[in-house]
Amino acid sequence: MTAIPQSSHDVAAIVRAHTYDPLPDVPHKEIADQTWYALPGQWELGLLHRLVREGFAAACDVEFAANYGALQSSARFRIAGTAGNLLIRTTGRITRTEGATIKLGTGGLAAVEPAATGVWTLGLEAGPGVPAGFTVIEGSPVFVEAVDGAAGLVPAGTALGTTSTPPHELRNPIHELRMTQQSGLWVVPAEVLGRVVITSDEKPRIFGGESREEAAAGHSEEQHHEVRIRADGCWESVHELGLRYLSVRDTTATEVIVEARTYPVNRRGSFACSDQRLTDIWVTSAYTLRQCAQGMIVDGIKRDRMPWMGDLALGVLGFAHAFGDPKIIERGLVALGQNRSGYINGIVDYSLWWLICTAAYARYFDATKYLRAHADHIHAFTAKLANEADDRGVLRPQPGDDAYAKPIFIDWQVQVDPERDNSALQLLWYWALDSAASVLRVTGHPGAGTWEALAKRLRATLFDTAWDDSSKSWREYLDSSPSDFPYPNLFALASGIMGGTDTSGVSQALRDGPRTRTPFITAFALDALARSGNQGAAVEAIRALWGSMLDAGATTFWEEFHEDGAGIYEMYGRPFGKSLCHAWAGGPARLLPEIVCGIRPVGPGWSTFEVRPHLGNLGWAASITPVPGGEITVIATPEQTTVHVPAGHTLLHDRSRYQGPQEVKVITQSRVQTSS
Repeated sequence: MTAIPQSSHDVAAIVRAHTYDPLPDVPHKEIADQTWYALPGQWELGLLHRLVREGFAAACDVEFAANYGALQSSARFRIAGTAGNLLIRTTGRITRTEGATIKLGTGGLAAVEPAATGVWTLGLEAGPGVPAGFTVIEGSPVFVEAVDGAAGLVPAGTALGTTSTPPHELRNPIHELRMTQQSGLWVVPAEVLGRVVITSDEKPRIFGGESREEAAAGHSEEQHHEVRIRADGCWESVHELGLRYLSVRDTTATEVIVEARTYPVNRRGSFACSDQRLTDIWVTSAYTLRQCAQGMIVDGIKRDRMPWMGDLALGVLGFAHAFGDPKIIERGLVALGQNRSGYINGIVDYSLWWLICTAAYARYFDATKYLRAHADHIHAFTAKLANEADDRGVLRPQPGDDAYAKPIFIDWQVQVDPERDNSALQLLWYWALDSAASVLRVTGHPGAGTWEALAKRLRATLFDTAWDDSSKSWREYLDSSPSDFPYPNLFALASGIMGGTDTSGVSQALRDGPRTRTPFITAFALDALARSGNQGAAVEAIRALWGSMLDAGATTFWEEFHEDGAGIYEMYGRPFGKSLCHAWAGGPARLLPEIVCGIRPVGPGWSTFEVRPHLGNLGWAASITPVPGGEITVIATPEQTTVHVPAGHTLLHDRSRYQGPQEVKVITQSRVQTSS
């Protein structure tokens, strides 16, 4: 049994001893510290467009709603405060300049000699799939504005790239992994995304697989496996592959290397406990999320490789505990929130999840700057949805031609009657309204009161029409008979709509009723179960459901739990259709620290937080949670809980406040000791 850790260093060491992540934290890469300018939101959209384009090229059977935001191929900028000449690089051709003399170079370079005023304008036109933008390589403008249609001059959107690579083209750096031969297949220690390079005399046929069975079957229904010759005489896959195993046929390979894409991050977060299985589940969840971090959080690395809102809604929580990196979350929110029509990803509830995710981002990260910049858009986004609500506040969605094949998703097994008002959808709508009100309230936006009032009206409607007072639980549809349908009950607890209402029936429905199908919704269900006082049952479910994937040899977690009567890797009617590295399966990265160690944010960006451990039969549990400006470390045993509170953060415990930096020891029976 692992000894009880005494410090954050001990906790991190235990986690590193359990990990099978073969990739370095921060591999060698070109430093991206060059500011690029474009219209607001365009660099994020440029990345989204690239991911979608490359995802369709690499995958055999994939869908993605085409209503995501459009790139602006032309843009005009006003540059002020320039002192001296500049050297700039653009993503397209220069169409006009005023107040400056331009001398064009090659590769998008241009020398700029501004007039004496130091104020000049620049017009650009880029090609398809490329944001119109530029960077200043030599010289330094004081302020750059962009002309944004009816809005007029606005501060330009900025993002970091290199002197030669604009932000939307930045990729995770490469780390080479040598595959080893095992039982006729080439193998890496854990699943990765990368291009395979084969040394052989003849052209090989290759088949990658997330499982040994997929690679051995010579299966090509999920990824394209074409190869091409390189200048050095080796063969490489045309596309990057999501794989752990590789079959090489028609020749003898003497060496196989995977040029693995590696999300560069300091693994700041940790969770470990006296139950090795739970520690392994946390480690695997964090590694799953790391592999799905490809500029934005993508759903998986084998098939779609595209950003879906469900994966981001779950990913924001896991990323907060494992890595504490806000930028990858923010890029996803900005890009996905610009859908041209209909709903995000063509799915009604994914637009609701966008608002819920925005509030989660504000709770788990320092989102002050983001919320101020995007408050008007958040308000307008909510207003567009509210236009589809009736006088009682009930959302009546109107999916159009741009909708996904399943326009109301909820979960894979859920089929919603479009002629009836589904309670789960309405409770998500309440949660979205409450989320919009909360983030707008932080910024002082006047729209906060509007959505608070609509949420209050909807709450009254739902308790009148969807709440069953006899069973103390929620019905599947408004004005329907009671049922054991789990989804409205979990969303009721998660959304906070219950208030002081008796939750006994709701928690019983979650504990004893039918199981939710996917790891995505199950993570929210288990969080709701724990919040209703059933922490032990929630932890046992994590151990059983995610542990079963470990028993099957998983190094990353899967899109769906195994269903009786189906092949273990089967999904979508295909024998290997199931993604075995899926972002929405990373829920335990958040669940275990929050349920077992009891650490939860209270104020924005963890400014205030609480710690209420539930060890059950564990001998100890510990976590490190990255927060703005530091880390919160919790080490809990049955006798005491030690909390390291970093500067700028405050622990709330038993009506007392413990402001960091200090160490707080909570002895059983709530006796407290502190030390600075």
